[in-house]
Amino acid sequence: MLPNLIAWLAKHFKFSILNFKFALLTSLLVKLKHSCPWIWRGVEAVNSSLVRARYPRIKSIAEEEARHIATDDSIEWSLVTPDDAERLSAFLTSIPLERKQWFDPHPFDAATLRRMASGHSFVMLKVTKGNEIVGYHFLRCFFIGKAFHGLIVSESAAGHGIGTRMWSLGAAISARAGLMMEATISESNLPSLTSCRRGCRTTVLSTLPGGYLHLRCEKNEE
Repeated sequence: MLPNLIAWLAKHFKFSILNFKFALLTSLLVKLKHSCPWIWRGVEAVNSSLVRARYPRIKSIAEEEARHIATDDSIEWSLVTPDDAERLSAFLTSIPLERKQWFDPHPFDAATLRRMASGHSFVMLKVTKGNEIVGYHFLRCFFIGKAFHGLIVSESAAGHGIGTRMWSLGAAISARAGLMMEATISESNLPSLTSCRRGCRTTVLSTLPGGYLHLRCEKNEE
């Protein structure tokens, strides 16, 4: 009953927030996050609860789709759990700053990652080779039916198609769950743009300040 009510409200009223241009909405949310963190935490908690109500199977879907990723070199995909927080934090903080030039979606401390993995707004996936984390990506989900994808791959694992598979997996999870996957990528970030266009079907929705592209990313047709 509740998921159907949420879907109906999202479709017919769009909660007015959808009437904002994406760039303005992003700017307002960033300002809210930094100037009123207690309000931001409340917004996050509400969104997490509504995502759980409307998309109760999304993490199960992610687990199922991750098992279908065809890889070489003993590379595996799996969901990030709260127990992975320390390892993931160590991986993210060890990446050189120049490689994180276009990747700053959230704090990288273990406490934040543990809270994210425990909630329902984020679907977080790690890529491992043996016991080593070599990549990380996530879907930032909103109850209105959108999910934003972000990713990073270690320098040692770059150039092996991991980024392309990350985009494909994110699009597959979103399609099965009933979410529209979107992303913002700098026009200067050619490796990410290339892997995105290989991994999914992309449409440029708008050009944002700072030379960023706002993209819709859909699952490639079989």
